[in-house]
Amino acid sequence: MKKYKDKDGIELSFTGNDSLQVLVREVIGEAISILDFPPSYNGCEKAMNKCKEFLMINFNIKEEYNDSTRTNR
Repeated sequence: MKKYKDKDGIELSFTGNDSLQVLVREVIGEAISILDFPPSYNGCEKAMNKCKEFLMINFNIKEEYNDSTRTNR
C-alpha cells in the first residue's frame, strides 16, 4: 500500500516529536488497535464501525464525508 497523496501530490509526514505530531500518532495508533482483533473474533463490522466513529470524532469529520469525496486508489 502506498502513502496517501492529495491531488497536488502532497502527503503527510508525522515523524517529529512536537505535541501535535505525537498526539496524531497516538490517535491513529488507537484506531489501529481498535481494528486489531483476533482472527476468530466475529465482531469485524462492530470494530470497523467503532474505529470509523473514533476517527470521525477525533478528526472532526462530518457524516457528509462520503464516497464522492474520496479519491480512487
